[in-house]
Amino acid sequence: MRTTTVRFDEETWADIQRESQRLGIAHAEFIRGAVHRRLGRLAEADRITELEQRLDAVVDRLARVARLVSRLSTAIRARRRA
Repeated sequence: MRTTTVRFDEETWADIQRESQRLGIAHAEFIRGAVHRRLGRLAEADRITELEQRLDAVVDRLARVARLVSRLSTAIRARRRA
C-alpha cells in the first residue's frame, strides 16, 4: 500500500469527516472507497464505450446483409418473371 498526501479545502474535509463518522469508518478508508468507486465508474464507462462501438459494427453488418438480401430478393423476383 502507498502513502500519499491529498489536500482538501475546509468544506470538503468537513464533508469527509461527517460522512466517515456517520459510516463509522476512518477518513482514509472513506477516501480509498471513494477512489475505488470512481475508478470503477471510469472502467464501466470504458466498457460501455467499447460495447457501443461493437453495437455500431453489428448494425453496420446487419445493414449490409439487409442490402444483400434485398438485391437477392429483387433478382429472384426478376428471374421468376422471366
